Amino acid sequence: MKNLFSVLKLSLILLFCGNVIAQVDNQFASDLYMVDEFIKRQDKFVDYMDTASYTGTPYNNESFLLGNVYNGKELLANDVALRYNAVADEIEIKESLTSPDEDARLLTKSPEIYVKIMGDIYIFAPYKGGVEGGGYFQVLYEGNKIDLYKKLEKDFTPEKISNNSITRDVKASFSDEITYYLADKDGKFYELPKSRNKKLKVFGKKKDEIKAYVRENGLDLNTEKDLLRTTKHYDISL
Repeated sequence: MKNLFSVLKLSLILLFCGNVIAQVDNQFASDLYMVDEFIKRQDKFVDYMDTASYTGTPYNNESFLLGNVYNGKELLANDVALRYNAVADEIEIKESLTSPDEDARLLTKSPEIYVKIMGDIYIFAPYKGGVEGGGYFQVLYEGNKIDLYKKLEKDFTPEKISNNSITRDVKASFSDEITYYLADKDGKFYELPKSRNKKLKVFGKKKDEIKAYVRENGLDLNTEKDLLRTTKHYDISL
């Protein structure tokens, strides 16, 4: 009965169906999945499969990579193929790297579910007041009192067709738009502004201390590695 309950619970969490089989304790039957949600849509009127028609990528990594899916400390699926669609803010998942991309499904958006894709951890956080207003974040640091998250979004520029013989057609393009957040253990998110000086204001009462730390160590808060180092120092100082 306990094993049956675990399998049924998993069927409510992952949006697999049909021929897809994930690796949870090495086996479970695909016919237990309850929702069939193929990835059929294409955003921004661009065919993602036609990579020659645009520059950049709508994904964090264009290729699927091996990873694991967790519910808290419980391993739900190991060595499955995962990919983060930054345009749609969705995790795509399929059985293996060799499975057709057409077989990919969408992972259920839930604060309890997170994934490890190679060395990167992605969580789903309802940071705008609920699951529908939430999104996926890459975890850069989990501290005792403060965490540092990275939010990847994509700026899209539509295709431009030339109307004369002088200029050329310009392909549609995707470019990265990255925002960093500090989050406390109560789940409150604090967006870090683009400006170096405005970033310091997010550190509140510790602003002057952090400013001195940054200056003494020659750090640049607009670089990820220095922001990460500064966040670790801030967390220890709280």
